[in-house]
Amino acid sequence: MKIKIGFSTSNSIISKLIRWFTKSEVSHAYIEVYDEFLQINLIIHADFQGIIIQLAKEFDIGNRRLEEYEIDDIRLDNTLKDNLWYLGKKYDYFKFINFAFFIIFKRWLIRKVKNPYIDPQKLVCVDFILYILNGAKIISLPIGYLTPKFFKDWCKENYENLNWKRKIYDNIAK
Repeated sequence: MKIKIGFSTSNSIISKLIRWFTKSEVSHAYIEVYDEFLQINLIIHADFQGIIIQLAKEFDIGNRRLEEYEIDDIRLDNTLKDNLWYLGKKYDYFKFINFAFFIIFKRWLIRKVKNPYIDPQKLVCVDFILYILNGAKIISLPIGYLTPKFFKDWCKENYENLNWKRKIYDNIAK
């Protein structure tokens, strides 16, 4: 199966806050798949309604794609289907507060908090992607701890070793 892992941003207030806290141009991560039956591209991602499937053209109306990594790996065939049970799972708003708090009080938290609260019934955008890639045994990254910026930087450093293809969009506006 072939998928694309993508990184994007938008003009929403939440997106701007994520970019400000993480000091990054990226605020969101998604998976794009081609549906053979419908013959269209679909985006699967964690949005504020939860994990959703959306037409790629509709996604592009409210989001600006920045970078994508194409993965063509047979191990993805079953793991994507196995993780579709996350559809409709709640978005983890509390994790935004955790990320912001962690960034602001990083030095203190590293000393005092060893295991932050993670709810497997709630996800942010990066978590869903990690469930799929970790489930396929393509990568092994911790779930519940990564921001879109960190995951994008990790992909940039490792895509060649993993035989992924990288695409950078030229519509980046700061």
